[in-house]
Amino acid sequence: MADWLVESLADKPVAFMLEMGPSGYRTRDELDEIVCAQIVVLADEVLMLRRSRAFLEQLTLADYSTNGLILERWFFDDHFEDCTDGYLFTRDARLVADTCVAWFRDEWGAESTDDLGCDYRFPDELPGHI
Repeated sequence: MADWLVESLADKPVAFMLEMGPSGYRTRDELDEIVCAQIVVLADEVLMLRRSRAFLEQLTLADYSTNGLILERWFFDDHFEDCTDGYLFTRDARLVADTCVAWFRDEWGAESTDDLGCDYRFPDELPGHI
């Protein structure tokens, strides 16, 4: 799974988003708390990894630049208004992938990758300018 995640993040455009969580989560009412992960591609090949205990809301970032971001540090100071437990900025796709694998294996107890669901979102592009 980690190798697949690293490959899935390669050469993606800024604002690309990959989300992972229990397969069929939106219909599984018996789950009170679950692990969800969201990976967003920012400028300069920086990835933002978010974790939560419920389905993460899609971000509408005003800016995807990375100026002033602290890399390789886990933040858990409730920056986002949704259920985000914490987030990390990094250029290391392997770190992101290994972290996601650990979350789903150790925290949620997924027995196989068949238990997981995944959603890709590519950024919308406006028509070219004349």
